[in-house]
Amino acid sequence: MTSQFLLSGAWNYRDVGGLRTTDGGIVRSGVLHRASALRRLDDDGRAALADLGITDVFDLRGDAEVEREGADLTPESVRVHARPYWNYRGETAPHEAPSVPDEATAIEHMLTSYTRFPSLDGARDAIRSVVETIVAGEGGVLVHCAAGKDRAGWTVATVLRAAGVTEEDVLADYLRSNDAIDPLRRDVASIWGDTQYAKLTDAMLGVREDYYRAAMAEVNRLHGSFEGYLDALGIDGGTTAKLRSVLVDDAL
Repeated sequence: MTSQFLLSGAWNYRDVGGLRTTDGGIVRSGVLHRASALRRLDDDGRAALADLGITDVFDLRGDAEVEREGADLTPESVRVHARPYWNYRGETAPHEAPSVPDEATAIEHMLTSYTRFPSLDGARDAIRSVVETIVAGEGGVLVHCAAGKDRAGWTVATVLRAAGVTEEDVLADYLRSNDAIDPLRRDVASIWGDTQYAKLTDAMLGVREDYYRAAMAEVNRLHGSFEGYLDALGIDGGTTAKLRSVLVDDAL
């Protein structure tokens, strides 16, 4: 299994290749990647990004986050697409809420955040843009937010579901972000210092199956089905067929 630190200066990296589809296909390696923000990539990290064949990076952070934490440090050859889930002052990443005194409050906060995702115009634009870029087939696509777990997690999960990946494998990939709790905790401390922001629980810094389920339940409430959600995103059957042709190797 590839190290989550392959992109030196970032963490929570992975190529989603190898996941299974409901009809026996396998997601191709080298097409869709995910990670934390790339704002601290060093020379080795940029070289690794180029070696992976990544041509397009989607940054789901808002302008205020980018101003506070720093822009991506990618090679000039890489196209960076700003696709913020939200973009107004005072909004932070889901894991950066200071008023969460205990685990139960943290879980409730994260469930509320995930329930918002399916109705956010910015999220819809981001997911649609990622799908369109994958379909264009010009190179590898990497999706990130701040920690690479919530906004990136929902975006990648939606793309994988659209391509026919099994629910089991979508969820397994999503939950792998729990391996990145420690580097995220260090990163939050480096940004916020000895403040309430740096005293977050694992429920905030990690991911849980019920977070993912909360977003999917909202999809069904708003649109009746996952297919209805794709329609609302502007991703029709023809586009999903093209997505699958690029992203998936069919079973022999």
